[in-house]
Amino acid sequence: MTILMFDIDGTLSLSQGAGTLAMTRTFKELWGISNALEGMNFAGRSDSWIVPTALANQGRECSPEDLARFIDHYVPQLDRALPRRRSRLCPGVSELLDVLSRLTVTVGLGTGNFRRAAEAKLAPLGVWDYFIDGGFGDDHPDRTELLAAGLERLRQHADDGSDVVVIGDTAHDIEAGHAIGARVVAVRTGYSEPGDLDEADVTLDDLSDLQESLAALLGVA
Repeated sequence: MTILMFDIDGTLSLSQGAGTLAMTRTFKELWGISNALEGMNFAGRSDSWIVPTALANQGRECSPEDLARFIDHYVPQLDRALPRRRSRLCPGVSELLDVLSRLTVTVGLGTGNFRRAAEAKLAPLGVWDYFIDGGFGDDHPDRTELLAAGLERLRQHADDGSDVVVIGDTAHDIEAGHAIGARVVAVRTGYSEPGDLDEADVTLDDLSDLQESLAALLGVA
């Protein structure tokens, strides 16, 4: 059996800036900060890294209570922003997930999004229920650690010795995936710069070619 861990932003879906907009509004709502994310490069970073880092840049600390309060305000903002920004699935994602649901594989997430934010992004697009569990931004600020936490959960639904494949769109996905012993399939549908994906085991332009995607993920023709 194979365990698949999918990133969300730039890999499964494109939120068209809805997450950034919702976070910016949440910083303004809670702390009166209007430019909290200005100048930050957070592609591939976890939400629980972004929020404390943005606050630290403003000379503020972020307590666990602050982070919990941020989530409570951010998710409703995200719910409002996503349809306005016309979020959408990346090419081939719906068809690929449908096929994977009928195979003997464990399909999970490995995303920097808070769990509630992940559901907010994927449920309206009709694909949230394909994922049995995973690692989320709530688990740890560090992507390697959150993938490790997700893998531990997903192993409860898979055979011992299952292959692990991480699917992502940034160098952070590749580095973290290799750190947990996974093979990494990178896609060019997200936020990578030239050279960022060179260390992936396989790189695809997108997931639109079903046979190519299955071969990359599962090693089948």
